[in-house]
Amino acid sequence: MSSVESSIGLVPVVPGYVPFALLAALEAAAVLAWFVLLTRGRPNDAGAGLRCARCARLHERVELVAGAADAVAVGALAFLAALPFVAAGYESGLTVANAALAASAVAAVVAVPAEASFFARALAARLWPQFTWSAEPARIAGGGARWLGAALVLYLFQPRDALLGGDAGMAVLFGTIGKRLAADLGSTSAIVAAAVIIAGAFVVALAARWLAPLVFGSSPTALAASREPRGSPT
Repeated sequence: MSSVESSIGLVPVVPGYVPFALLAALEAAAVLAWFVLLTRGRPNDAGAGLRCARCARLHERVELVAGAADAVAVGALAFLAALPFVAAGYESGLTVANAALAASAVAAVVAVPAEASFFARALAARLWPQFTWSAEPARIAGGGARWLGAALVLYLFQPRDALLGGDAGMAVLFGTIGKRLAADLGSTSAIVAAAVIIAGAFVVALAARWLAPLVFGSSPTALAASREPRGSPT
């Protein structure tokens, strides 16, 4: 049994503040890492010389917004990967081996979609060589986290959850682990918060990189290296 049993029923073993503290810590770490990469130098934008000054300024600003969205998506995805290990630590005790396993699992969950994002960009570069597709580490990791995070959210929250007690999504995604996690936490509010963050980051990043430039008469930032840049020099 994953939660402590008392005379009044099941008692969650994870304090209510722990999931939110973990989410905040991982979000802070992800944003800090993005900020460090940002301040190390300007992104390697091979198409910068092909754009007018107005489009260059626009792309720089929307990329800041999209980059921040990528960072928070990475933090939320890392939280979803780490939370089962934190619950297991409260249940059976924290050991060095378990901590190392948790760290490696979180790294893998972030790295695998980043690798998929990299190969997708490499394929896009082969199919559309007239464009330069960004290969910045932060953007690759953020793109992978957003897509995988969106898939996780779709699994976690399904319409039938309301009919099956609200935890069906986690049970489908994690199997027995999902059921035990729901019992250990007592409340899935932190998971809902992470899902909202991922969904918001997904929408903001796509809107910033694709919709906003089109609205202001430029090309999407992913297509920034077009040989026929739009906009007038200023």
